[in-house]
Amino acid sequence: MKFRKRGLCAFAVSAMAVGLLSGCSDQEGEGKLVKVSVGVSNQTPAAQALEEVLKPAIEEKTNGKYNIQIYYSGVLGSEKVVYDYTRSGIIEMCVLGTPMWSETPKMSIPDFPFVFRDVEHARKCYQGELGDYITEDIESSQPVQLLSWLPNGARVFTSNKKLEGLGDFKGQKLRMPNNPIHVKLAESLGANVVIMDMGEVFTALEQGVADGQDNPLATVKTEGWYEVQDYIYDTNHIVASLEIFAGEEFWKTLTEEEQQIFEEAAEDASDYAWDLYIDQLESDKEFMREKGLTVTELSAEEREEMKEKIQPVYDYLDSEYDWAPEARQLIEEIE
Repeated sequence: MKFRKRGLCAFAVSAMAVGLLSGCSDQEGEGKLVKVSVGVSNQTPAAQALEEVLKPAIEEKTNGKYNIQIYYSGVLGSEKVVYDYTRSGIIEMCVLGTPMWSETPKMSIPDFPFVFRDVEHARKCYQGELGDYITEDIESSQPVQLLSWLPNGARVFTSNKKLEGLGDFKGQKLRMPNNPIHVKLAESLGANVVIMDMGEVFTALEQGVADGQDNPLATVKTEGWYEVQDYIYDTNHIVASLEIFAGEEFWKTLTEEEQQIFEEAAEDASDYAWDLYIDQLESDKEFMREKGLTVTELSAEEREEMKEKIQPVYDYLDSEYDWAPEARQLIEEIE
């Protein structure tokens, strides 16, 4: 029944996306429509920041010249599709993770495991030198403007089989995104990898096609995966980001003053989202415990052991990208 319901929802979402993209003309009495496609749920800190900070700031400071309309949960398409829509001018802005890493390799840095000491360190890196380092690369090679960095979350492992230590990974079927970093990470821990899109995960976990997966706690909560999982291993192995992009075609239509308004609104939204995310980390863990899940924290010793076990990931990154050691060193030196 759940599978059928989710299938019908997916069909409805696809039909809605066609209508939203075709119905893009301004309505009488409203400002110029600016469509912002967001890959995550409207329950996330990033979504709250967009609704409570970015949207009102832009609309108010431009005296209503722009009408910011935000579409959540990938309603306008997958992240790769929406990124292409933004680059080609079909939509004006998007907020997504790192689907463009294959075209712009430095966008894979947010997926590097264990490069951040903790979430606060990740925030300083994204909002500081690391963010500038990656932004310069993508803006010089792609027709987009990267306006600011939001939290996607610290990834943890979940499973419906016992997962309380490093030895428990062996033989588990873990759903991972189609990204070589994530795949090699799971394999180096002894797991068997099942690659699938986000929309398939709930059913896969429910039916045993996959035993577990890795994602931020907030995603486990908003996607309802806690209903079909029993264990959480709080590894925080990757502190993933979301980025606010504006398409270059749209960006060039803005005056310098308007560009500054958009940039400042995006930066303020970044601060707001990170504050919210950090504040909710403990409450998310408590939510999982209240739902009956076993939550196991990763000790300092286990963290070092896990870093040793995933050495093949670092070897792969260094062989693929000559700048990978430089990027890790940059992150290490950020206080």
